[in-house]
Amino acid sequence: MSNNLTDEVQRVLRQFKNLFNYRSIYLFSDVQEEIISPILFLNAEVKEPFYHQNKIFWLNYYQDILTNENISQHLSIADFLKYYNIDILYPIRENGNCYGFLGVGRKTCKIKPIELKIGELIVSYLAAFWRTLELLKNTKELNERTQVSIEEVTSLLEISYAIESGEDIQTLLEAIINKCKLLMKAEAASLLLLDENKNELEFKIALGPKGKEIKPLRLLVGKGIAGWVAKEGKPLLISDAYSDSRFDPSFDKKTGYITKSIICVPLKHKEKIIGVVQALNRLDGRAFTQEDLRTLNLFATLAALAIENSRILRTALEKKKFEKDITLATEIQRLIIPHHMPKVAGLEMSGIFIPSKGISGDFYSVFPINEHETVFCIADVSGKGVPGAILVATLHATLKAYLDFTTDLVLILNKLNHLIEELSSPDQYITLFIGNYNHNTSELTYINAGHYPPILISKKNKPQKLTIGGVGIGVVPMEYEAAKVKFEKDDLLLMYTDGVVEAHNEKDELFTEGNLLKTVLTKRSQSCEVIQDEITLRVLDHCGDRPLSDDFTIFLVRRK
Repeated sequence: MSNNLTDEVQRVLRQFKNLFNYRSIYLFSDVQEEIISPILFLNAEVKEPFYHQNKIFWLNYYQDILTNENISQHLSIADFLKYYNIDILYPIRENGNCYGFLGVGRKTCKIKPIELKIGELIVSYLAAFWRTLELLKNTKELNERTQVSIEEVTSLLEISYAIESGEDIQTLLEAIINKCKLLMKAEAASLLLLDENKNELEFKIALGPKGKEIKPLRLLVGKGIAGWVAKEGKPLLISDAYSDSRFDPSFDKKTGYITKSIICVPLKHKEKIIGVVQALNRLDGRAFTQEDLRTLNLFATLAALAIENSRILRTALEKKKFEKDITLATEIQRLIIPHHMPKVAGLEMSGIFIPSKGISGDFYSVFPINEHETVFCIADVSGKGVPGAILVATLHATLKAYLDFTTDLVLILNKLNHLIEELSSPDQYITLFIGNYNHNTSELTYINAGHYPPILISKKNKPQKLTIGGVGIGVVPMEYEAAKVKFEKDDLLLMYTDGVVEAHNEKDELFTEGNLLKTVLTKRSQSCEVIQDEITLRVLDHCGDRPLSDDFTIFLVRRK
């Protein structure tokens, strides 16, 4: 598996390591002949595979997490944990299959329940990923075995199954046209796929003396030989290209190539045209024959089937991976977003988030520090799926850890910005608003790091946008600036993400900040929960039958 590990998997494991400040992480294969081999290391000492003379093969069937706290029941594996200095060992299993193990070396002693829960989610993700690799490997091996068997029958069927062994659509198309050119003994060959939206044929692969010049071209359906074949769905055999009125000589004039004989057939799958394949000029100088036409027709039928099979397989794999991503990311989000607001004297709070596509990058939380200070925040993480969810978890855990030592928001955000820059990929960043309310002074100290400005609504003054701070976290190195505002009795702070004001209706009209503020002011005297529900209903009513295009989050805080 080590050769197939993607950058995404390594990034997920790296973020998991940094989330709990682990000393090291190992990824192991399953037990083979009492030997466990490490296949991936993160900040770990590279060691030889572990061998134990007592039987440890049972580990492949053991479903529970092993830790230093329960290892006394399984002394035969204690030497293994000690050898790699591991504190937690997760089995990577799915549908009764053991793919390997995830080992974690910790710096602290006490293991937290949420740590094990997120670890189980990471393992679930790894099992799905490992299963996907296994499926691809088995598919490839099956195609290779099939190809070997077909070689004993005919050269044509050998070609068709060689085509089906392509690992991606581009490799597959290259294999098809290479085989086509060899099979037809042609000087040039090309494959065009149909773009139904534009009613055009696009040259995907072109081999021959002028192949590089023809590949970027597109051709209207109905124009030229290939266009006619795509429109009519019938094959063409032309002995003399220049004597056929359907032939377009413009390419020959442009490049100096001389087309003599053409054979062109449609690529059909279940009577649907998906493209065409054509060959030009036999190498022996003779014109193509009816036998050539029958051969290319059979070849095109098999090629079309291979193309569609490749598309279906790729779509199925991507869908399965996406569904696993949704499950894992949603579970991580569920563990972090507060189900019930903490009771804080002097404050009324309410929040809601609605993920647009099952995976939310939005986040809000409350951190009661002491009887005098309460910190709350709202954030929007770029990127979805497991990496985005891990970044949300990192943000939550890091904020909580920093707030255990200081409530200096400038210091916290400067450190957080540096950390996220190191941990995240270039396309990942966080917009964040964070505020620290002081119950003694009735002041709110805040920093807005690139987030939609929250609105402070007071009976005494006009609604005020809280904008001071800096750019999003993880974008560039910078020093953040904090500001203070009075947060007095009956003042209301409205925090939200872009999915609220940028919600579209069927006419592509936005809900807008103006409508949001108007909705809040009409319910100004009501509870935070009533205001929140009214905003939600107004936005959903505005969207009509159109689903939310982005994550929807509202967070309200009122000084009682």
